[in-house]
Amino acid sequence: MRAFTRALSLLFFVPLLTGCMQAGEQELDDQDPHQPGDAIGSFAVVGKLKDDSCGADNLSAPAKWSFNLKLSRKGSTLYWLNGREAITGEIDASGRFTFETRLEVPVSAPRGALKGCVMIRSDSASGALTSSDEELSGELAYAYSVAKGSDCSEYALGAEGQPLALPCALSYSLSGARSD
Repeated sequence: MRAFTRALSLLFFVPLLTGCMQAGEQELDDQDPHQPGDAIGSFAVVGKLKDDSCGADNLSAPAKWSFNLKLSRKGSTLYWLNGREAITGEIDASGRFTFETRLEVPVSAPRGALKGCVMIRSDSASGALTSSDEELSGELAYAYSVAKGSDCSEYALGAEGQPLALPCALSYSLSGARSD
């Protein structure tokens, strides 16, 4: 039961882009893997709940939250630095950026006629930095689904024990200003 609770906590309660996530394979030359590229700076970011098909209360997702974000850049690659690793995204010459991450959490293994349960969380962020790199705006979205061939009906429960209708998604509008 402890492993099940930990798996669901990772899936529903830990922000991947702002927390821990395994980034895609990327060569980082001889740079520190925790801080690749050229530093852009740190940002104090506020997120406000925009769209919600999951029931934010079921996920204990706040209507408004704030976090610190550190960014660096190398060419058209933008790095979201969360203190554990660099999450790789893309940025164009005008400052528009995108990030995508995905986490599959095996909740229960297939046994006999039981299909087992694998839940998927996909995070995406998009937005823009101002030309002076002093401010950013955008959107951060979390999408929850069940892997093909899985049966997660007994596990897809929110904080209040209410069943979640999967797939579902939450999105936050983001605004931030340099804080360093």
